[in-house]
Amino acid sequence: MPKNTPPDLNIRPRILYQVAKAAWEGTLFERKGEICHLLQQEFTDKATRRFVANQIRIAMGLDPTDSEEVINEYDAEALMGIGSEPVAIANPEVCENCQDSTCEKACPLGAITRDELGRPSIDRTKCAHDGYCISACKFGALADKSQFVPLINLLRQNSHKVYASVAPAFAGQFGSEVTAGKLRSALLKLGFTEMVETALYADLITIKEAFEYDDKVKNEHDFLITSCCCPIWIKLIENKFPDLMGHISPSVSPMIASGRVIKELEPEAKVVFIGPCVAKKSEAQLPELKGAIDFVLTFQELATIFEAAAVNPSVEADEENPVASWGGRVYARTGGVSAAVGTTLDKLIPRRAQLFNPIKADGIPDCTKLLEEIKAGKREFNFIEGMACKGGCVGGPGRLLPPEEGTKHVNNYGNAAPAHSPVENPHIYSTLTKLGHYNGMPTMTGTSKMAAILSRKLDCVPK
Repeated sequence: MPKNTPPDLNIRPRILYQVAKAAWEGTLFERKGEICHLLQQEFTDKATRRFVANQIRIAMGLDPTDSEEVINEYDAEALMGIGSEPVAIANPEVCENCQDSTCEKACPLGAITRDELGRPSIDRTKCAHDGYCISACKFGALADKSQFVPLINLLRQNSHKVYASVAPAFAGQFGSEVTAGKLRSALLKLGFTEMVETALYADLITIKEAFEYDDKVKNEHDFLITSCCCPIWIKLIENKFPDLMGHISPSVSPMIASGRVIKELEPEAKVVFIGPCVAKKSEAQLPELKGAIDFVLTFQELATIFEAAAVNPSVEADEENPVASWGGRVYARTGGVSAAVGTTLDKLIPRRAQLFNPIKADGIPDCTKLLEEIKAGKREFNFIEGMACKGGCVGGPGRLLPPEEGTKHVNNYGNAAPAHSPVENPHIYSTLTKLGHYNGMPTMTGTSKMAAILSRKLDCVPK
């Protein structure tokens, strides 16, 4: 074990709880020193004490420093919003003494490097903020910034409507007995205005993807790259396979779609995305997408807030407000996107459904291998789905369940949906009507209002 490694390496959950509890009680600034001392008293060396202070700063959404002080005079403004670099190095001294290169190997894009003295650095142009390195680091030297301090302040102030857009991977994450209705009641108890299924907006994106397929895939040489819901997959293509960028569907993720649609209807509302993905924190801050989502929480962070606020979802009232179809709900697992689009094509454009030939990749190694084969011209498919996490979104680093269990819960939740496909979902038509589309289904491509809401401007869009 490196000489500067803390004796108890798993202190982040304790830090998150203490910070969330103090923030919820409105005493964070008064108790910052107390929290730091509570943990630092276990350690004696200066490097480790700075590590504790940095972990507290990161839990508060702040950058690490070289000081043992938790908050300085320059941090007040930073605490009011979210940063653009979610993954941070909290303890460089530990990294310098670490002989293990697991974190470097875990990074699918090669963003972590070391200098001749062993000091690590993260290449922000390559980093996908996926969190794999955080999971791989045995010494707690890497961490992702939390955003719940300004969010808790917002909920306590009760100054805005705050919507929780909950990823479909939530099924079963907070306990097998915690239904969508119980989770909704727990979130309302925290102060959220409403919980909405991100899966409803996956339904919208599915319809758009079906029209994009019809528009872009005309012959045996054409293909469409999708899984816009996975920012790591898109980043992998941008960094390592830029020649394939022209085949990416120009659709936003369901997360971004949820924020844009809600704010189109209620411009002053705030939208919080809750899911298993660390990379969503950076996606929300991309220049072309910024403004749709105000805060991002992982399931682990939400569980910490529930604990700090003494809210137990399992005993809350079961008051579900189901709005998504089977197709939108199964986005959470590998194969869900292509299954949803195939089902939707069959309803919307049956003649094109016969030619629909999808393939899915599960995990970064499979994604990379598939993209290499596509680049080499070895393919017999025209719709490509890539999921960076093994199992899909249910395998994200912010999950609470193993991916296999998460998949079972997602499939059960999907099968319980009142509508099978987005085309059969009455809430889709209700949403479209609210947005000014009164005459059936818009194509959602081209220059229509819905296309603008649901489109992402890429450097190179499909031809």
